[in-house]
Amino acid sequence: MHLATSEFRFVLLTPCFSGTAEGREATHSELRVPPIRGHIRFWHQAAFGMDSANRVWGSTSGNEGQGSRVAVRILSGTAPSRLPAQLLPHKSHGQGSRAALPAGATASLQLQSLPACTNDDWAKADASTKLWLLAGTLGYRANRAAGSVWPEEKWTPKSREELAHLLAPLIARPVQPWGAALVAESANKPWSDLREAASDTPMGPPHLFGNAQLRKPSPVRFKVIRLTSGLCLLVVVPSKNSIKEAERALKSKPDPHRWNDLDDWRFL
Repeated sequence: MHLATSEFRFVLLTPCFSGTAEGREATHSELRVPPIRGHIRFWHQAAFGMDSANRVWGSTSGNEGQGSRVAVRILSGTAPSRLPAQLLPHKSHGQGSRAALPAGATASLQLQSLPACTNDDWAKADASTKLWLLAGTLGYRANRAAGSVWPEEKWTPKSREELAHLLAPLIARPVQPWGAALVAESANKPWSDLREAASDTPMGPPHLFGNAQLRKPSPVRFKVIRLTSGLCLLVVVPSKNSIKEAERALKSKPDPHRWNDLDDWRFL
């Protein structure tokens, strides 16, 4: 039986706090399949729903548990790293650091269909992996542009229009489409400035930026991406109506200089 495979090459545009199985106690950072798989599953669910995600990536829920129909492997990747990177780069002294894979590190990932995988399952697994590479990140502080993965493939978007086309499974959803915007598209900022801005968000409102005390993750997600025009920030949120509210909240927060220093938001 022939089992289909696809390979995805990518680069880290910002340091990645991917950690290890040891969690916070780890003294180094390494690229691992379980967190990558979890992120791909998240974007699969966002685009195609929970039932499809359970079908393709498996589930242990209730009495209807099932195995995955797609395998994920790392074909090549950067060596484990002990290099430190700032956790909160917008703070005056960084507020601590942690071992991270460095910006510029490259890797390749392989998907392989398993015997139960249908053509539809395979197509959605491929699409959700591309969505992770385009809109997702990896590791700790991932919603604030750490671990900004970016594909290095023939299909990698070069312009805002190409990016919008590839993000269509999210932003063109008939039910609750996602909101998306590019920030600093023409500002010619380095990744460090963009990550500083992404890290500099207000304490609220929780429905936009989450709440650390309540363990509520931020619905608004930032990542550094690379187009022909240079590096910029991609902002995505699971509600099209919230994207402009997020822009207003960031530009009106106390000490908004980092956000005001970036050019206008261009909505996808």
